Amino acid sequence: MKLTLLATLALIGTALAAQNTIPNGKRCKMDESLGFCESGYCEQLVNEDSGICKNPPKKND
Repeated sequence: MKLTLLATLALIGTALAAQNTIPNGKRCKMDESLGFCESGYCEQLVNEDSGICKNPPKKND
């Protein structure tokens, strides 16, 4: 019974966290404490408190 309750709470928490996405151009943090960038890339310099969601840089092949 307790295991079922814990599993349910974990599932609900995961579902709520997945909805917290940030559009490009908005503030973000590398530790994802403000949410997840829709693009999957948060550009934050080491000396800055926060960064900006952007499209990931293109790789040079």
